[in-house]
Amino acid sequence: MGAGGERRGAGGAPPSGAEAVPARVGKYRIDHVIGRGAIGVVYKGYDEHIDRPLAIKTLRPEFLAEINENGDLLRRFAVEARSAGRCLHPNIVTVFDFVEHDGAPYIVMEYVNAGTLDNVLKRGALPPVRQVGEIMAQLLFALGYAHSKGVIHRDVKPANILCPSASSIKVSDFGVAHLDALDLTRPGYGGPVGTPNYMAPERFLGRPADARSDLFSAGIILFQLLTGAKPYVAADLAELVRLLMETAPPSLRSVRPDLWPELDAVVQKALARNPEDRFPTADHFIDALNIAIESRPADNVMPLDLTALSHQPAREGAGTTRPGLNQTMAEVLAPDTIDALSKTLARWLGPIARLLVRQASEKATDIDTFVGLLNEHIRTETDAVAFRAAAGRVLQATPVMAGGLPAVAAISQAEITAVTARLLPVIGPVASVLVNRQAEKAVGRDDFYRRLAEFIPSEQDRAAFLASRAQPGDRGQG
Repeated sequence: MGAGGERRGAGGAPPSGAEAVPARVGKYRIDHVIGRGAIGVVYKGYDEHIDRPLAIKTLRPEFLAEINENGDLLRRFAVEARSAGRCLHPNIVTVFDFVEHDGAPYIVMEYVNAGTLDNVLKRGALPPVRQVGEIMAQLLFALGYAHSKGVIHRDVKPANILCPSASSIKVSDFGVAHLDALDLTRPGYGGPVGTPNYMAPERFLGRPADARSDLFSAGIILFQLLTGAKPYVAADLAELVRLLMETAPPSLRSVRPDLWPELDAVVQKALARNPEDRFPTADHFIDALNIAIESRPADNVMPLDLTALSHQPAREGAGTTRPGLNQTMAEVLAPDTIDALSKTLARWLGPIARLLVRQASEKATDIDTFVGLLNEHIRTETDAVAFRAAAGRVLQATPVMAGGLPAVAAISQAEITAVTARLLPVIGPVASVLVNRQAEKAVGRDDFYRRLAEFIPSEQDRAAFLASRAQPGDRGQG
């Protein structure tokens, strides 16, 4: 894999104060750090036996400490990595090996020296529609192949899509994006790991990801490639979740009027709120998109050079319409929380801690990056783990958490009871079974009522039932 989605140190070297870099992991030589993320560290490695560069990813020391205390976590990590190793596909960054070294797990992957599709989008460039189709076909072929092997990505986003050539892409972080399955402690919040703007609605309900969750994320990317914008633009996570649960995705043509209805229909199905209404497989998605694109004559516009664009810096302001979820920690966290973190860090660094916390808070847009930036200034792994735990306690006490995913209530028992009583005279004793089943499957109240309405034979009764959705007293805690 490349390091396009990770934060690099200057010249590829680890930032000052970072953890020590092992000289070797198993039979592989380690050269230097090429990237750090919220949970992982990526090294540039080398297989001297076959003269091949590698990317080798492991967990950050504070998460390794937790794995070392729980052998089951390490076994599950190995299972996830080895599952990803079954995904041998030209559009997937290959996992070559899994190594346990000094009690730490390492995933050995193909090294791809490439920028990301995220960089292309941030340039503000719109690929021609047919090139969009080619990019999406490669992404969907990769996802479909992985799904056929029982592997779900869980974090499909442009930053995990590499652009190794002018017209090809590779999906990275299969086997790494499964870290949410390990239940690792994440300071300040819990909930499913993922990138909120690309997460399917059911993930906010705490439901497990499946193939259709990956395809929803792919639908977001399709919308972006065609319009240059995300379909749901929110000021914060609470607003994003409300939009996902209560509103239909905007029409492509409301953003870009020259696109045609057939394309819009594909996007609307890909972004359906309930997984049952989406494309069931990547192949179905590809077929529908191909038919939609071929319904109009070719525009003969030259394709973009993805590699060149992915390596260029983004234009100022490109790819964003509102600051929204990109607010910095300085904008989100209360001054008292910033002050408490400064005092916490000062235990290890002294008076300079206040300046470092202020600088990091103005740079980071999520909690893990914020704490990670501060952690880099601490010299030893033991102290870094202790600081992260202390910072987690401070952040857990703050009322505003930009990185945390807001809890989304399921349909309440009070509402289930009220709706069952309303449907009993309309559809008979089966009402109880139907209501409970749909409460488990529905994604939001709108979806709950719409699905139940489909079982009401009379149009008049159906309309009355849908109108009753807004009646007070039904919602309980839902």
